Amino acid sequence: MKGRIVSGNVAGGLLAILVMAAVSLPGACKRKDGDAAATGTLGGCLETNPRPEKGASCQACLQKNWNGSPVNEGCCGIDDAVGRQLCETVSACIRATGCNLAGDTTTCYCGTHQATCDQVGQPNGPCVPQITAAAGRQIVTKTNDKPSPAQIMERYGDVKYAQGRAANIAAIAGAFCAADCGIGK
Repeated sequence: MKGRIVSGNVAGGLLAILVMAAVSLPGACKRKDGDAAATGTLGGCLETNPRPEKGASCQACLQKNWNGSPVNEGCCGIDDAVGRQLCETVSACIRATGCNLAGDTTTCYCGTHQATCDQVGQPNGPCVPQITAAAGRQIVTKTNDKPSPAQIMERYGDVKYAQGRAANIAAIAGAFCAADCGIGK
């Protein structure tokens, strides 16, 4: 199934609806003007949308455990407004649904079909629409495509895609910072 593109107006319409919703809904990267120095966050942005009492400890733990550069992890460093909103929407869904299992967020997309979720019609996780839209946003070129389930799985962790950035920061938060970020609570 690699390389197949989902076709038709349904997928394009879904992407348009998700982009519009993402732009108008609060996301996973909370802006806190003036407290960047106090929290050490990237421009005052808090990744993974932690509860207020967890904000400082969550950001400290994430920074301690970056896989690379903070500008390549999570939503806060994305300078593409559409990509950033899509990334934040994925992060908010992961947080709200509790599908981050010790850093593995594939359940958020695959649901109960872990072995076959790279096939059309199989993904049934709680964040399928959000992940699909974000996996279709290339944040470097600021372009959209309509990825197949196989392509979506290939883009997990790929920092060129909004979904990959959300998956990366969720993996760090769930694997290393669950208590500090309030994951699973």
